[in-house]
Amino acid sequence: MVNVPKFLRLLVLGFFFLEYRRYSPDFNLRIITRFLIVNNCHATALKNYLMNTVIIIGGGASGLMVAWELSKHKIPVTLIEAKQRLGGRIYTLNDPSFSVPIEAGAEFIHGNLQHTVSLLNKAGISYHAIGGEMYQLEKGRFKKENMFTGNWAKLLKQMEELKEDVPLVDFLDKYFTDDSYDELRKSVKDFAGGFDLAETRTASTKALYYEWRKEMDIQYRIDGGYKRLIQYLETECKKNGVVINTGCCAKKINWEKNEVSVLSMCSRFFKGKKVIVTVPVSVLQADINDENYIEFKPSLSQHIQAAKHIGFGGVIKIILEFSENFWEGKTKHAGFIFTKQAVPTWWTQLPVNNAILTGWVGGDKASGLKNETDETILRKTLQSLANAFDVSYKVLKVNLKAFKIANWCKEPDIGGGYSFNTITSGYAKDILRQPVNDTIFFSGEALYEGLPGGTVEAALSSGIKTANQVLMAIQ
Repeated sequence: MVNVPKFLRLLVLGFFFLEYRRYSPDFNLRIITRFLIVNNCHATALKNYLMNTVIIIGGGASGLMVAWELSKHKIPVTLIEAKQRLGGRIYTLNDPSFSVPIEAGAEFIHGNLQHTVSLLNKAGISYHAIGGEMYQLEKGRFKKENMFTGNWAKLLKQMEELKEDVPLVDFLDKYFTDDSYDELRKSVKDFAGGFDLAETRTASTKALYYEWRKEMDIQYRIDGGYKRLIQYLETECKKNGVVINTGCCAKKINWEKNEVSVLSMCSRFFKGKKVIVTVPVSVLQADINDENYIEFKPSLSQHIQAAKHIGFGGVIKIILEFSENFWEGKTKHAGFIFTKQAVPTWWTQLPVNNAILTGWVGGDKASGLKNETDETILRKTLQSLANAFDVSYKVLKVNLKAFKIANWCKEPDIGGGYSFNTITSGYAKDILRQPVNDTIFFSGEALYEGLPGGTVEAALSSGIKTANQVLMAIQ
């Protein structure tokens, strides 16, 4: 073996380091320095370290959870995120025009969920149960809403007895065709599109049944917002040496077994041993002409086709704060409010008493508004409130203190709210959960097997399972 002088080894090492630094300016110098000392400054050791890196694409809840789990086992991890922030569809805003932090994205914890609650407890982050009751509102008149009585009870019983899964619209056409069910059919379609963001022509009836059956679980909000959970995961990841790159949109993944390279839109280049793709399923569904498209080379046609069998719904969230709580005179106990307006669903912040109302437009109704300007959406939103509460549009506008339109349908690198199950989603998820040659892995809320779907809990759970798959592949 040729004995290379130490100064020459260091020169080669320095050149290699500078080259890597040029493509990855957020490279963690502290971690590499420590590694080099242990490995006697050998350039080959540094190269081996980098080539054993696991690359994670996507810095939402799932991506951060995978990163944290792998970093606990001393696996070198590089995470790249297209946006200038972490969190994905978690987006807590500390907007000074509002009196409190607001949730432009995920807001609720849908029950006593294992991973979400465990993380909050570890982080010492408090949360509280939501308050208020469900009401129907029309022309200023409130009526208590109970979806488990009357025709809704008949509907749920029929859904429970269904032997073979069918799309929701086919189910309604078969079992609830009588004119007496006209109102029920409309209500069911609005609820499926509103809460589950589901297209009734493709949505799984069985999946919706299991989801709605769980809706009665107590729900919570995080004090200070979901952002606190993301900040905790980010801090823990960085403690363990995870290299996080924001503002870095992956566009091409070249791969062969145990070797991947990722090229970003900003011409940064990452190399590693494995890659975990945690982007929203809508990104995997994008075609080659779509701005969200990611190219795999060689292609992954089976996995990409499978992704297209998972539903993904659009949503627009509108947060309004008024100078006074104008609805309190009509009812002090309204938690969720359902209307027949263009913006059909609303909720208050109870048990916190403030003058904030959140509007929610999902499914087909969101698709009809997605290309409108914020000004047009705000105007239609205020008109919806005026009609439902039987108050003056001008009075509402004058008393509007702050607003935020979160049009997730138009959000780059996301393009919607969250996934829903079609009748072929189970088969599709099975494919996407299978690693490609133990080199490419997929993770995210859309791949979750349990209930409730489309949630932060779903993303965290999927992340943990994917991390375990990667650890098994590495061993």
